[in-house]
Amino acid sequence: MNSTLKVRNLKSENICSMILDLFLLLVIAMGLWLVMPAYFIVGDKNEIVLNLLYAFGIMCFMAALEKYSVTIAGMQEKVVINVLSALYTFVCMCIVNLIFFNVREKYISDVIYALLAVALLTASDYIMKIIFANPKRYRKPRLLIISSREKTFLRMKRIKYGALSSYDSWYENLDGIDFGEFKEFAKKRFSEFDAICILDGLGENEYNIAVKTAINLQKDLFIVPNMIDVGKTNAKQVRFDDVLTLYMPKHYISRAEFLLKRIMDLVIGTFALIVAAVPMLIIAIAIKLTSPGPVLYKQERMTKDKKRFMIYKFRTMIPDAEKLTGPKFAEKDDPRITKIGKILRSCRLDELPQIFNILKSDMSIVGPRPERPVFVEHFEKEIENYDYRFAVKAGLTSLSHVYGRYSTYIHDRTYYDIFYITNYSFLMDLKIILLTTKTMFIKSSAEGEDDFKENTSVENINKSTKIKEEVNL
Repeated sequence: MNSTLKVRNLKSENICSMILDLFLLLVIAMGLWLVMPAYFIVGDKNEIVLNLLYAFGIMCFMAALEKYSVTIAGMQEKVVINVLSALYTFVCMCIVNLIFFNVREKYISDVIYALLAVALLTASDYIMKIIFANPKRYRKPRLLIISSREKTFLRMKRIKYGALSSYDSWYENLDGIDFGEFKEFAKKRFSEFDAICILDGLGENEYNIAVKTAINLQKDLFIVPNMIDVGKTNAKQVRFDDVLTLYMPKHYISRAEFLLKRIMDLVIGTFALIVAAVPMLIIAIAIKLTSPGPVLYKQERMTKDKKRFMIYKFRTMIPDAEKLTGPKFAEKDDPRITKIGKILRSCRLDELPQIFNILKSDMSIVGPRPERPVFVEHFEKEIENYDYRFAVKAGLTSLSHVYGRYSTYIHDRTYYDIFYITNYSFLMDLKIILLTTKTMFIKSSAEGEDDFKENTSVENINKSTKIKEEVNL
C-alpha cells in the first residue's frame, strides 16, 4: 500500500458534511425567499423565518437519525436519512401552516423545499464520497479488533466486516498469551493501526495496558463494554471536597415517566392503527391468497415483571413451522419463510399487529423485544443481569431493534436493553421511534440468524444443560 496516501479522518469528514448540509439548506431557504415573492401571503418576515425553521428542522432530524456517525453504513443509509428528514420536517411545517396560516401556496413552497433539500443533500453526499473515498488520494483508517476469549471470535469477525465501509479492519484473538507477551504485542502492533477496538474478553491487566497504549499512541479507541460497565454510562460528575467523583444514582423509571410513556403508547398506537388499517388489510389478503393457514400468528411471550401474554404477528412462515425442529430462531434464507413473509420481514411489517398488544397494555411502543419463556429460562442462566430487562414492558421496537438485526448476538441485544433502561428518557423513546423508521428501509437490519449467532433452539438448550449437569456431577 502507498504510504504517501492520506488517512481519512472520519470525524472531520462528518463535521465538513454537517457544515455543507447546513449551508445548502440555508441557500435553499434564501433562494425560495428571493425567487418566490408571490408566495409572501404569509408575510415577508414570516416566510424567511419559516424557511430557516425548515432548514433547522431537517438538520435536527438528520442528527437524530445519526447521519453524522463515524459508523454509518454508507451511501444508501445517508439517502434514506435525507429523504426521511425532509419528509418529517415537511409534515411538521404543514402542521404549522395549517394552524397559523393555511395558505395553499405555502404548501407548494414546502414541497419544493423538501425536493430541493433531498436532491442537493444527496448530491453533496455523493461528491463527498467521490473526494474522500478516492483510493488514489486517501486510504481508510486501519482498525485493530482484539480480545482474549475464544467465544468472542465470532463477534470480532462481525465487527470487522461491519466496519469495512469505513475502516480497513483486522482482528486478533489473543487467547493463551501471557501478560508480558500481551504488553509486547500492544507496543508493536498498535502503532500499525489508526484505531483500536477492545472487546470485553480482555482481562483487567490486559485491558488497562491496551487502553493506556492506545491513548499514548494517540489512537482512536472503541470499547465493547462488559455488562457491568453498561450501567455506568449514566454516571454524573460530582465532587467530595476537591476529589473528582462519578455519581451513579440508582436508576428507576418513575410513575410520572411510566404515565407519560403510556400516554405516548395510546396516542401513537391509535394513530398507527388508523394509518396502518388499509396496509394491514392488504397484507392479510396477500397472506391468505399465497399461503394456507391463518393470517395472524400468536405466540406466548414475556413482558414487564415476567408477565406472560400472547403476541400477535402476521404469519411469515409455513403452518406448523416448528413442528419438527421445535422452537428456534429464524435463520438466514430460512426455508420455512414464505415469499410474502420475506417481504414483510425485510420491512418489519410482520410486527404491525402488535399495535393491538400496545393498546391492550401488554406492550409499549419502545422497550426490550419480548422473548419466549423457553428462551428466557435459558438466557437467565447464561447472561448476567438478563432479568433486569423485565423492569419495563416489552416493546414493538427497541434500541437492539434499531441497532441490531434478527441475527444479533443475544448478549449484545441484552447490553442494548440494559443501556436503554439505565439511561431511559422520553427523548430516547422518540429517537428510537425515528431510528426505527430508518431501519425499515435498510435490508441488513432484518436478516435472520447466520453463522455469527449462537444456534439457540430447544434441542440445543437441552444439550447444553445436559452437558453442564454431567460436568457438575
